[in-house]
Amino acid sequence: MTNVLLHRSYKARKPGSILVVPQSEADSLETLGIGEILKEEQPAPKEKGRKEGAE
Repeated sequence: MTNVLLHRSYKARKPGSILVVPQSEADSLETLGIGEILKEEQPAPKEKGRKEGAE
C-alpha cells in the first residue's frame, strides 16, 4: 500500500488529504496529476558499539 497526497478532490476526498491505496492506483493518480506519492521515511539507524546498561 502506498500513501498519496491529493492535490485535487478524488472519491469524495478533499485536496490535502492522504489516501492509502495500492501501488498501481497511486501511479495512476500521480500520472493524472491528481496526487503525489509520498516517500516513506526510513527508520533512524541504530548506534553500534553501545550496550544497554553499560556505564
